[in-house]
Amino acid sequence: MFKYRSVSGPSRCKIAVGACRFISSLSPCETEEEARAFINRVKEELPGATHHAYAYRLGLGEKLLTRFSDDGEPALTAGPPMLGVLEKEELTNVVLVGTRYFGGVKLGIGGLVRAYRSCAQAGVKEAEILEKELQIKVQIQVPYDYLGGVLKEIEAREGKVLDLQYRQDVRIRGSFPLREKEILFRQVREASRGSAVIETDENTAE
Repeated sequence: MFKYRSVSGPSRCKIAVGACRFISSLSPCETEEEARAFINRVKEELPGATHHAYAYRLGLGEKLLTRFSDDGEPALTAGPPMLGVLEKEELTNVVLVGTRYFGGVKLGIGGLVRAYRSCAQAGVKEAEILEKELQIKVQIQVPYDYLGGVLKEIEAREGKVLDLQYRQDVRIRGSFPLREKEILFRQVREASRGSAVIETDENTAE
């Protein structure tokens, strides 16, 4: 319930299908902005390619977001087969780019589907797959007098402080394991004598 499968870091591999060359590039990502940035980076790193099709998955359950692009290939021959591989492997927070260099021989509709699927499968096989723990991001607003106690509770619950903003009160941006949510919220409220204001973004898997 509190874990999911993703890739540990960027990876790349090449396969040949007939006279065409395919390159699979994978990377973990947490947002659509990160996914698009990786896609653009692949395009810059692999210039002269005929197509840069892609697929990515973000989040879990009802918050799951999927996107794909055939990048000029016949409709549904590139992005969907790659997305299908990510779905079959139950990977999320991951982006996959399938780059094709045309070799002078057309593969046909069925051939393209099989080629991009094979490209994705090779990329996933090359990548390091691991289980990650589902995290939740929070913003906690707390009076200065209780800051020390709240920070102590976040640390005790394996949380990370991402940012501190000192205003009339202190605003803490952080993340922590979703499994610790109930106890952390209870402890933060106790440490602040009920004065803490807690906001969450539960569409977070990292």
